[in-house]
Amino acid sequence: MYKQSQTSSIKRNLVNSISLVFGIIIFAVYLSIDLSLDSWVDKQFDKSLVNKANYMKSLVKVSGDRLTFDDDLLSEFQEDEDAHFYQLWSNSSSFKRSQSLAQYPKINLIKLTLPLNTNQLLDVTLPNGEEGRAFLSYFLPESEQLSSNHEHPAYLALYQSNRSSESMLVLIDILLVVTFFMSIAVMRYIAIRIVDKGLKPLQTMNAQIKQIGIDQSSVTELPEPDLQFDEIEPIRKELNAFIKANQVFLQNEKRLTGDIAHELKTPIAEIMSLSEIYIRYPEDERIGETYKQDMFKIAQRMKKIVDNLLLLQKTSSETIQIELEAIDLYQLVSEVMEELTFKFSDVDNRIQILIDKPLIFGDSFSLHTILQNLIDNALFYSPKGSQVTVSLVPEQAGVVLEVRNQVHTVLAEQDIAHLLEPMYQADQSRNSNDRYGLGLSIVNNLCRLNGYQLGVVYQGGEICFRVQGLEDTSAETRKY
Repeated sequence: MYKQSQTSSIKRNLVNSISLVFGIIIFAVYLSIDLSLDSWVDKQFDKSLVNKANYMKSLVKVSGDRLTFDDDLLSEFQEDEDAHFYQLWSNSSSFKRSQSLAQYPKINLIKLTLPLNTNQLLDVTLPNGEEGRAFLSYFLPESEQLSSNHEHPAYLALYQSNRSSESMLVLIDILLVVTFFMSIAVMRYIAIRIVDKGLKPLQTMNAQIKQIGIDQSSVTELPEPDLQFDEIEPIRKELNAFIKANQVFLQNEKRLTGDIAHELKTPIAEIMSLSEIYIRYPEDERIGETYKQDMFKIAQRMKKIVDNLLLLQKTSSETIQIELEAIDLYQLVSEVMEELTFKFSDVDNRIQILIDKPLIFGDSFSLHTILQNLIDNALFYSPKGSQVTVSLVPEQAGVVLEVRNQVHTVLAEQDIAHLLEPMYQADQSRNSNDRYGLGLSIVNNLCRLNGYQLGVVYQGGEICFRVQGLEDTSAETRKY
């Protein structure tokens, strides 16, 4: 069973993150507003209660030897929608109760022990069951406050229902909650619009990518926008580099496929032609005597093509094993010369070896293959009898292997640029059946695997292949 990979959305993540951050900020602001309003309403309620109590205390008079209270002047109490109750005491006896307490004759309001001329506010439950606040005060009437006679102190208990203030606070809370969610919705809508606008360049670039055909013959790339973005521009440049590389790679693969088919088609066609003629004229001695040898030569050519292709594939991957050891480069060049003697009888006279310190550190198979292909190419493509120089040049970063020779065919810049590509031949006529354009590609792959740099210098009818990055073992100098 295949496990379905999880997907995510940059847009959704950005919108959710923005919504969360601003939601927390808005919630904190609305919470502080709600707490501030609750505190302000409570203070205003207490202030109103204190003002009413002070007004009531001003209505307490000393008449003869007793206290009186004129409740006819409390018209504002009657207009108040909130329930209220009050009770006045003189010493320990109650001398005045509000009309609202007439329904509760057995209930007395709270009477706490307080110092003279002090007040106290506290939460209480009103006789009718509502929640409210109580104002308690032990005071002197106004007529005795400025005198030394303090014979008639009074005690006031005033209850006020907070139903209206609580209803207002509930309404405020509802409005705050509604506006909070509306703010979140508006903010999320704005965030979506902003993120959509911010991601517009990516969507535009995606649409441009869809229009690019990798298999097109001409190299295409993403057009440069009128307005460049610092975050998008590096991506566009990297994509253009990737597109160019893939288009070039695809074109090379197409060319390589065509060249391989061309190289294999020729010997196959020869095999078919020879076989067809031999089948049609089996008694013809001119055909029968050389048929086996011709077929063997064609098979050898095909085997060589296949072997080179397999070696190219092997050197193109990372599976090849590199074993580093001390190598006598002079001896290795001599071995390669002996192997090429069957191709070039004058190889000893044509190759000049200029190597002072032959011991280097590297992979024997890689260096042998590199030298064999470079020297073979140099001998084949140079004028007959000309000199081929194999030298080892010391440099600061190591030593450089150079194979230098003259060429009888003038090379263009395009030839130099494609010289290391598989199956590429500067001689487009392919008049040689032994050259397939694979040797330099194999050399290039081996240099890459060993960490070497392969360079090509062409000047004045002379070409030089330079293998940089070889390690000198610093052996004792040896002159050849």
